[in-house]
Amino acid sequence: MNDVLMITPQKISPVCLVMKMNIPLAVVTLLMTLPTTVTLLARPSTVEQKSAPRAALVITSEPEVIVNGSPCLFRVKSRRALRSLYGEWEGRSVFFNFDERDGAWYGFAGAPLDSGAGRSRLTIEAVTAGGGRFSYVHPVRIELAHYHTTALSVAGQYTEPDAEAVARIEEEQGLKKEAFASVTPNRLWSGNFEAPVDSRTTGEFGARRTFNHKVQSVHQGLDFRAETGTPVGAMNSGVVILAREMFYEGGFVVIDHGQGLLTLYMHLSEIKVREGGSVEKRQIIGLSGGTGRATAPHLHVGVRWRGIYLDPAVLLTLPLP
Repeated sequence: MNDVLMITPQKISPVCLVMKMNIPLAVVTLLMTLPTTVTLLARPSTVEQKSAPRAALVITSEPEVIVNGSPCLFRVKSRRALRSLYGEWEGRSVFFNFDERDGAWYGFAGAPLDSGAGRSRLTIEAVTAGGGRFSYVHPVRIELAHYHTTALSVAGQYTEPDAEAVARIEEEQGLKKEAFASVTPNRLWSGNFEAPVDSRTTGEFGARRTFNHKVQSVHQGLDFRAETGTPVGAMNSGVVILAREMFYEGGFVVIDHGQGLLTLYMHLSEIKVREGGSVEKRQIIGLSGGTGRATAPHLHVGVRWRGIYLDPAVLLTLPLP
């Protein structure tokens, strides 16, 4: 902060100013003609502060109103040239990339479905082009979305699996946990995400579901109407980390888009990619179906970021770099 010196000329004797403070008589005469209170600002310190001035960074988000379960994109503009930018929000790392086209930094993030309404803090750590460091805290408000409740009927094996099925489920949970634990630090996607099929949606994200009046769960994805055999395209470029048949998911493909962002495709009747292979946006990764715990043929799409599931419908609206 700037140092501030307050002087009230009327309350100071001119003799005192000249004799005791070594101020020239001409300066004293000028001061006595000034208003009652004069504020003199010292020169700002040349030592870089640990916390950035409020105007040093301008941060906006898309969407402007963030709700629980929503993905979002933070945009950061800096007055100073930066070498790197790192963030943390809701206990999760936020990777930022610089976009030369508009001179801004962009970071993908998301609010957990179980987030409460209120203020949260996006903490920014920046390194300037000269090597200096500063931090910045930006308030982010989270609103509550209203999600529906639905009742569905499925085959009994999916609500009361036998011992063999339970063993398979546990093995598959281990495979998914291992695949989801790895975070690719680099961004693999490019531009906006696109719908995997050209069809309307039939099941909303966040809906609370009851299966056969017994099992309750939260729908952690978006359902698209798709007859068996409908080609399914990758929503963006990335690397396939899972491509196999699973008990609940049926034909299952997971694509890693980098920086903790994954897309999941379920109930496929046929898989056309292999684990470890790279895919491009719109590349056909499989055919839709009704495999696994499904009430009818359709495509279930999930979006996972840093261990939480986010609304795919919102992701499809984000203007990504």
